Amino acid sequence: MSLNILVLLISLGTLGLVIYIFLKLRDQNLQGENQNSILDEKFKAFSEDINKIGQDLTSVTTPINELNRFLGGNVTTGRLAEWNLESVVQDIMPDGSYHFQHQINPQTADRVDCAVVTAEEILVPIDSKFYSGQYRSYQEAGTDTDRQTVLRDLRTAILRDAEDISEKYILQNSTTNYAVLYIASEKLIDLVDKIEDLRQECLTDKKILIQGPNTLAAFLDTIRVGHHYLKLNQTAEKVATVVRNIQKEFKSFDSSTEKVLKKLEGALKDVNSLQTRVNVLGRTLDRGADSLDEADENQ
Repeated sequence: MSLNILVLLISLGTLGLVIYIFLKLRDQNLQGENQNSILDEKFKAFSEDINKIGQDLTSVTTPINELNRFLGGNVTTGRLAEWNLESVVQDIMPDGSYHFQHQINPQTADRVDCAVVTAEEILVPIDSKFYSGQYRSYQEAGTDTDRQTVLRDLRTAILRDAEDISEKYILQNSTTNYAVLYIASEKLIDLVDKIEDLRQECLTDKKILIQGPNTLAAFLDTIRVGHHYLKLNQTAEKVATVVRNIQKEFKSFDSSTEKVLKKLEGALKDVNSLQTRVNVLGRTLDRGADSLDEADENQ
């Protein structure tokens, strides 16, 4: 039983109660004119209660109507899918690796709901959809035939959206050769899986991946890991650069040390040579002194 029917039954029941009480009070009024004033007061109070009940019913039916409008697949529903997509992306991807409402093709005004940047700096277009109208129709369907009709309508809508996303957001040399159609409900994904070969047809013919919240989270995590390894590689390259610089400086220092050692060795040789000459000169002086001593003795 739908909510609108329930509200209608409540309204009819209230109206019947009003009629019954009104007739009861009228019968009591016939018993004597002395009760007229009391009857007027009771009827006035009762009328106020009825007005209040009517206001309460209005407050109930308004959110119900809003809910029905929401489930009808209007702009508000689409915005909910975008919010859901933004939440998933922000929870998983590092800052700076995604753009919301991004203009991929500068020659058009089309903006994809989200463009995720891979470690290779390639964009992955992700556009969100929310087929709540079809889901409600499927839940309300009373026969298998009706359910199959809803699934056919859902298939048509998804293929139409997949074609639209492919034409607008897959751009050679700027994006991956595929895009993602994000459906922000695992219940709707269950309906998609009931449609035979729909996923394969979208991927093969439209270059579109159909993903729900769970599969999108896993998909984004693989891209995040790519960013992680890229960061590690960049860090390793910085470390390698520092090591190479140290190695270069060490070689330069080692070369300078060898030069110093060679100079020291040369100086040592010079000192040794000088010492040898000093020794020779000393011996010559000693012989000269001995000769002088012998000459003095002979005189």
